[in-house]
Amino acid sequence: MHALALVALLFSAPARAADDDAQFVEAFLKIDVPRLPAEQIGRFVAIEPATLPEKLREPFKARRLELRALRDLASGKKKGPWRMPQSDCEIPHDSDAGELAVLKRAGYVEVEEEEMRWVGDKTKCSERDMLCEFTLKELDFKTKDKKTRRRYFLYCRASCDPLMVLIGAHRSKVDDSQTHFFGMAGPTCNH
Repeated sequence: MHALALVALLFSAPARAADDDAQFVEAFLKIDVPRLPAEQIGRFVAIEPATLPEKLREPFKARRLELRALRDLASGKKKGPWRMPQSDCEIPHDSDAGELAVLKRAGYVEVEEEEMRWVGDKTKCSERDMLCEFTLKELDFKTKDKKTRRRYFLYCRASCDPLMVLIGAHRSKVDDSQTHFFGMAGPTCNH
């Protein structure tokens, strides 16, 4: 599809036919995230994956999850490093986040359980706080011995979740090697 045709398709009046949605999604996926037309993101996110051809579903879900993560990161920047999570916050349940391939394709990085405990201690954020205030996604799966194990993921592609930045420093062993006089030690949850 030529670039001019892509632009015409993206800026055309909203169509409801499944074929039109499939063409729209295909065109949308070919554009890098920073170049996406902001006025068309709402239309893209509103499409139901089940209405798309099988080959487009996973890339569509990944892009939609990535757009939501970027929205959450932008919202978090406005809040600053001091977070005041509500005990009754609504945990976002993205159905897309339940699929390992979609999470990885969207730009989520797996974090070990020990690292999640460490970042919880460092930030004073509970797991619920991290689910509400940051891009944390959890995925439960069955092990070979039929036990349920939880895996943790944080977004880190175009921009990294502040918790992932802390974990990256921890992995590199630079987390406590600098003074915090001129900068914050990272986000902190206040209750």
